[in-house]
Amino acid sequence: MEKWDSNEGTSAFHVPEWMQIQFADQKQEFNKRPTKIGRRSLSRSISQSSTDSYSSAASYTDSSDDETSPRDKQQKNSKGSGDFCVKNIKQAEFGRREIEIAEQEMPALMALRKRAQGEKPLAGAKIVGCTHITAQTAVLMETLGALGAQCRWAACNIYSTLNEVAAALAESGFPVFAWKGESEDDFWWCIDRCVNVEGWQPNMILDDGGDLTHWIYKKYPNMFKKIKGIVEESVTGVHRLYQLSKAGKLCVPAMNVNDSVTKQKFDNLYCCRESILDGLKRTTDMMFGGKQVVVCGYGEVGKGCCAALKAMGSIVYVTEIDPICALQACMDGFRLVKLNEVIRQVDIVITCTGNKNVVTREHLDRMKNSCIVCNMGHSNTEIDVTYQSISQCDFLVLKFYGIFLAQLYFCLGKWLKQSMLSSPLRAALIELQHCQASLRTPELTWERVRSQVDHVIWPDGKRIVLLAEGRLLNLSCSTVPTFVLSITATTQALALIELYNAPEGRYKQDVYLLPKKMDEYVASLHLPTFDAHLTELTDEQAKYLGLNKNGPFKPNYYRY
Repeated sequence: MEKWDSNEGTSAFHVPEWMQIQFADQKQEFNKRPTKIGRRSLSRSISQSSTDSYSSAASYTDSSDDETSPRDKQQKNSKGSGDFCVKNIKQAEFGRREIEIAEQEMPALMALRKRAQGEKPLAGAKIVGCTHITAQTAVLMETLGALGAQCRWAACNIYSTLNEVAAALAESGFPVFAWKGESEDDFWWCIDRCVNVEGWQPNMILDDGGDLTHWIYKKYPNMFKKIKGIVEESVTGVHRLYQLSKAGKLCVPAMNVNDSVTKQKFDNLYCCRESILDGLKRTTDMMFGGKQVVVCGYGEVGKGCCAALKAMGSIVYVTEIDPICALQACMDGFRLVKLNEVIRQVDIVITCTGNKNVVTREHLDRMKNSCIVCNMGHSNTEIDVTYQSISQCDFLVLKFYGIFLAQLYFCLGKWLKQSMLSSPLRAALIELQHCQASLRTPELTWERVRSQVDHVIWPDGKRIVLLAEGRLLNLSCSTVPTFVLSITATTQALALIELYNAPEGRYKQDVYLLPKKMDEYVASLHLPTFDAHLTELTDEQAKYLGLNKNGPFKPNYYRY
């Protein structure tokens, strides 16, 4: 492929011919807008990891149809390969149909596949991925394969996998290890099966939540040092990367896709603006007009939720810690409050901060009868449901030492010598002690109403409606717009191409944002869907503004 130019600094590169923004009229090859519906399966997890979030509810077959664990099955695809673990390989035909539908609504990935597959910019790349395994992800994986990469994949949470899509990928030859309703042990087993393969050394990581990166870093340090680049798309995963970088433990360059313009301004904003209503409607059948709603957090996700609810006639309050986001909320016509000020009167509580303990047991105790509580953040750490503060590693330590020792520590803590317990265990026990006042306590009754909907009933008869057990609402109780996911997936693909092809020295052992040119290119690939035509600068105009006619058109510090 064409050489990537590093003479202009770390963010500059020479754009290959296939990556040029096209100003002329472009044919719109994929213009259908299909939708898909389906069913889900139930399980639960108590890890702080991204297994605590859900994903798409769509699936042709409920996991209850076959209680046999996929780990206990011997399955092979039509080519005789058994290097995968899915629910049922016989569902592949259904999954292939879903993938074909998704392709119609993902024009950029299809265009990228068509333009760049001749050059194979990912030839030699061995990508291990951990994301939601949906039809949209399948289009991304098959695009990466068409560009020359070898891929092995696991699911980033235990609820997100579409079993039929995983089967279709396995049938196509992709080593996929995932099924809907995995246990906590299954989740880590699947990740390990992707990573621990004799004769196969990954050189790229595509992660969503940071669990895959954390697993390789902790369990396979020598393998981690040979990774050429990491691409991360979630708030949680990016936070983990910055922690590693700050501690001087990040030994490979990483690309922060979550904070790219095309992720923040499209996936986070427009996706949530549509899917918040879809998720609430499917689970509660409620009318929004006149309802009082408090949205915790006014980032891009919060902005999308607030705009949708306001348009439906809801009375919307906002909580925020950031004065800039708070001022934006006020200027957009929302009343800024503290949660304690409105918790007794609101009909719906929505969290979207990416933080933990946003809605505590104290808040839950004060809510009105039939208040609806849900989360639009990455995992269930925002609502105090149960054990949400304990990380996976600490939880495994607790399992190892046993619950009896934990209880002994709580009862006899001031007499028991702390030297008897390891530091991770002590930290986990302290966190566990803080979580005792959660919703998973004996005096509260849980009543399953329908899929992803629970009544939590207090002794006096008061009840709240908890959606998806406090996990990600839109991806567990509904679906998300495929077109928006096309934007994010294309950004991920280009980030992988950039890191894999970057000359040595362009990216050091740190976390980087995508070059502006990439964001603009991703946006340009989606414009033909709307029959949109970009205006091209004249030479005189470009000179006046000091810009290249083909971009980038904004400096890195520009706020969209």
